Amino acid sequence: MDAAHTAQRRGTFFRSGGEPLRGVMAGGGDGKGVVRARLAALRRALAPEDVAARGARAQSRLLALPGFARARTVALYAPLAGEVPTEALLSAALAAAKTVCFPVVPPHGRVLTFRAVQAASDLVPAGRLAIREPTASSPEVALDSIELFVVPGVAFTRDGQRLGRGAGYYDATLAAASPRSLRVGLAFGEQVLDTLPVTPGDFPVDQVVTEDATFPGRGR
Repeated sequence: MDAAHTAQRRGTFFRSGGEPLRGVMAGGGDGKGVVRARLAALRRALAPEDVAARGARAQSRLLALPGFARARTVALYAPLAGEVPTEALLSAALAAAKTVCFPVVPPHGRVLTFRAVQAASDLVPAGRLAIREPTASSPEVALDSIELFVVPGVAFTRDGQRLGRGAGYYDATLAAASPRSLRVGLAFGEQVLDTLPVTPGDFPVDQVVTEDATFPGRGR
């Protein structure tokens, strides 16, 4: 585990450097807000060159997964600031003649819609956070046809628990997807905690990949 990883002591979350994520308890919804705030600060502190270099290593590790090689249809995400980039995954998947799709936030409900792209230029900023999405002219991809979901998150655990930004879109989407699909969380090392505050409706991932490690998640 690298120096930015965290350990839990007496119900309070710690980074291995010793600074606590105070008030974060394994069962409480309030604890989620604490984790989100503290990890948002860590992401903001990452220099762009670190995001690029460490992100390239994380993507290389994900590209080596057998699940990536097998998947014919891959769902990626357009990263926000401080998240692991996905450009190398997009390039590799397109070069392998895979169908690559990105999520679109629906006007109603919580299950994301996915549309196929042929290049990063097919994505345009949309919505309150200006997250890049495919345009309405891009072909829609059926949710149950997606064989690999590459999933962002605020934090993960090594056994696959995931903490998102709070809107519940990925929780609803991963729950609605085919049980045969592989769900892989992609993150930087400091986003992997020993435990997380979880509540009903939080949907775990099958594996978690960082720049330095691949964790088994739910063991698939």
